[in-house]
Amino acid sequence: MFNTTAFEAKLATSWLGRSFYFFEELPSTNSYAKKTEGEDSLHGTLILTDYQSAGRGQHERSWEVEPGQNLTFSLIFEPQKAERLNLLTLVCALAIKESFESLLNVSASLKWPNDILINGKKVCGILTETVFIGNKLDRVVVGVGLNVNQLMFPEALEGVATSLRNETGKEVSREALLIEILQAIEYRYRLWAQHNQDVVKQVNRAMLGVGEWCQLKVDGAKLPQPLKFLGVNEWGELLAMDEALEVQKYAYEQVRILGKVSS
Repeated sequence: MFNTTAFEAKLATSWLGRSFYFFEELPSTNSYAKKTEGEDSLHGTLILTDYQSAGRGQHERSWEVEPGQNLTFSLIFEPQKAERLNLLTLVCALAIKESFESLLNVSASLKWPNDILINGKKVCGILTETVFIGNKLDRVVVGVGLNVNQLMFPEALEGVATSLRNETGKEVSREALLIEILQAIEYRYRLWAQHNQDVVKQVNRAMLGVGEWCQLKVDGAKLPQPLKFLGVNEWGELLAMDEALEVQKYAYEQVRILGKVSS
């Protein structure tokens, strides 16, 4: 079981994770975070469970995890405006990637729009959701599913999913890793909120496929011609250049990268 006492004793963030809810089992940390109420601000609240029984990924895909082996949590943010939220997702992904690279000396990459891969296999997925009260943004919930110590995966995920333990051969302290992740996200969130341009460059340097010709699917339809993936802009939009050297911008909801095109 996750050692909440050791975690809280060593957490060194200023605000992220200081409000902390832990559950042995929860259907979905994102669903709980979206419904949580409090008299004070919920900004920085952490919802963590040892077993997420009905986790969701992008496009309502299920996210299955082994109890007590991984990190499944959600963070609540209260930004001023409902903008640049896909960039926030990628900034959080960058922070998580840097955390386990620093702690475990393992190399990883970001995959559009919200995954982290090691050796081409998914180790982490992120689902960002919003809560509005009328037209006003109430909160942004960033849900994270990170495979830490799980060794076996369902047959359908063989060759597709991996864990930090599988890649390093070592059991990982979930408490130490989550502390590292929260410190990194707190730092990166501040830069995101300040519209720091270096963050965009760092995200693009970490992302797979940048500079390559790729096949894209836009609004559900495969484009007839490949485009060169240029990364993302400060708004978190995907940038792609066609053969006429014109740059197209796509919101994360409308575009998927189907794969690179061999030259």
